[in-house]
Amino acid sequence: MGRVAGILCYPYSVFSGTHVKLFRHLVLLTPFMLATGLLVAMVPAAAADTRWTTVGTQQPGAGDQPVWSIAVSPAHPAVLLSATQGHGVLRSIDSGTSWSAVIPSIAKAWVVRFDAQHAGTAYAGTQSAGFYKSTDEGKTWTAANQGLTNLDVRAVDAGVGLIVAGTAQGVFYSNDAAASWHSLGLSSLSIAAVGLLPKSNGATIFAGADNGTAPGAYLSKTEDLSGNWTIVKGSFPGDAIVASLAIGSAPSGGSQPPVLAGTSEGLFRSDDRGTTWAPIGGLPSSDFNLALFNPANADQIYAGSDADQGNGGVFRSLDRGASWSPLGAGLPAKPRVTALALQPLSPAAAVAATWNPTNGTVGTYRISDTAATIAGANPTAAPATSVSASATVRANAGAPVPVRRSSGSIPYQPYAAAAAVLLAVVAVILARRWRIRREDRRTYAP
Repeated sequence: MGRVAGILCYPYSVFSGTHVKLFRHLVLLTPFMLATGLLVAMVPAAAADTRWTTVGTQQPGAGDQPVWSIAVSPAHPAVLLSATQGHGVLRSIDSGTSWSAVIPSIAKAWVVRFDAQHAGTAYAGTQSAGFYKSTDEGKTWTAANQGLTNLDVRAVDAGVGLIVAGTAQGVFYSNDAAASWHSLGLSSLSIAAVGLLPKSNGATIFAGADNGTAPGAYLSKTEDLSGNWTIVKGSFPGDAIVASLAIGSAPSGGSQPPVLAGTSEGLFRSDDRGTTWAPIGGLPSSDFNLALFNPANADQIYAGSDADQGNGGVFRSLDRGASWSPLGAGLPAKPRVTALALQPLSPAAAVAATWNPTNGTVGTYRISDTAATIAGANPTAAPATSVSASATVRANAGAPVPVRRSSGSIPYQPYAAAAAVLLAVVAVILARRWRIRREDRRTYAP
């Protein structure tokens, strides 16, 4: 048989194509591995939006002090006020990244609050220097104590032309923008919370106490400025001390705006102006010292607990309190939450403060809440160079239509996008693999 010069033929059994197949598999697996890497990278990025992150230190070179209250400017949500135990009243214009002390010589404050009906107006209650007022969004402050016989101001609420202050010896009110104060009674109680529920001819005033001689209960209400208080009953626990009161901006499941009371025996709710009360389920068995409604949607409720049994934290409900879930992750273990506020940004954000009395650890944290309704916010959140007080906002003024977001607390869009990419890559790989096998059968067919 003749020999073909220059051609060397190997039997097929010697060169089985293993290396070619391995190369093909690597080529096919490369896009799959890249897509998987994309999904893995996007998961922590999305999860970062559901974690609490620390804000800036209170004062450079000085240790942070316990925070008892946080307030957010309705006009510029990046402007925060903070009432602290050792640095007095602090102000931030960048959502807590940096802070400055704004009331000289005042080291201890209990409460800060913005007046939603008067742009730029804010109030502060101090532990021994009385009541302070600001008309420039917290930049400068003036003492306003005329008629205030107790200067340990622990709680403040404002609305319908009134300012109400809870002190270590009862309740006071002002109907002339804090120019003068008048006693409303309850002088035997240390008032930790006050709330104003508007009505056609004024407001129902609630007052909750956490110390003192209680005449049967620690929660009372009055329908006028006469000082005649009624003990709240209607299934409200008579021995529960009251640390927080919150009033919804609109009815939520009832004909009247809801009222929340954070107590030593849990969270309670009334939908009939405080006549009857019901405990809110779905929360840990603990005291709740903080409660607030989302101003844009009274169906959405936030609650905070400083429980010392490991049940503390921040919880959020999107369905009027029917169900609850912890808000995000990243707070200290067994957190004791001492202050809580909501920023109407886009997306909304919550700000919370914690304190561990055992080791003195203090922290202030912030988290985006993409499930919260937002309305009436300046997306830039930047305060103006100068702020001047304006006239009272009219009750019938047009308000922005709330923007409702998904009811979940986790943003699933990034996961869905990554999963779609991954499925597309898998489909391409399977199609390519089928094509290669078809070509192999044609090539090596006998």
